[in-house]
Amino acid sequence: MALFWHFLLRDIRSRYLGSLTGLLWAVLHPALQLLLYATVFQHIFKARVVGAESHGFVAFVGVGFWAWVLFAESSSRATTAVLDQAALIGKVKLSAQMLVTASVCGTAAVHLFGYTVALIILAASGTAMHWQGALLVPLVIAMLLLLTLGFAYLLSAIQVFIRDLAQIISQVLAFWFFLTPVVYSREMLPAFAREWMAWNPLTYYPERLRQLLLDGELAFGAADAYALLIAFLVFAIGTFAFRRLQRHFEDFL
Repeated sequence: MALFWHFLLRDIRSRYLGSLTGLLWAVLHPALQLLLYATVFQHIFKARVVGAESHGFVAFVGVGFWAWVLFAESSSRATTAVLDQAALIGKVKLSAQMLVTASVCGTAAVHLFGYTVALIILAASGTAMHWQGALLVPLVIAMLLLLTLGFAYLLSAIQVFIRDLAQIISQVLAFWFFLTPVVYSREMLPAFAREWMAWNPLTYYPERLRQLLLDGELAFGAADAYALLIAFLVFAIGTFAFRRLQRHFEDFL
């Protein structure tokens, strides 16, 4: 456990605390991305997002945007977590899976800090928040973290054998973002596309966060149970694949 906290804190320090803006970048980077999307979709394309009328485009996107950022950046950074510590793994008896876990948790912690600040700013600027729903947000984030860990385990294990996977994943995530209802709602899509969106495991998270924080829909139902099942399934598959492939790591590191 001490090693886990050591690598988690080292990951945060190396990425943020030594930079000019420090942890402030955890808020600034997603905020600037959100500002970009708001400018393009709302002011240039004059897009009318169904479901955002009563809350405003920035609040609609912002509440769900950090969930995507947490997943995408955690997965992307964790993909090379084993390779980045290859020299250490070869010299010290060290759990490679723990390195991936520390990378994901470090990134998640930073973005959860940014998400909290973003929600406070939205509330202070006049967005009506259902703070009872905020009490349930940690449950949704915990499910997202479980899903992210499973995905990260799978990617980091494969990366040891396929070294250009990290570059491929960055392109996949860019495409995946627009297949996830972050800057739009499912109601804007044709009926057949809405059904296909249910197969995207990340569809649930921005939608559920909006329901909790903006709409005050607190009751859990079938969609929540399905998302939890998928999160556990991805985590189990990722863990199983990582442990099966881990025995061959030293031959390729």
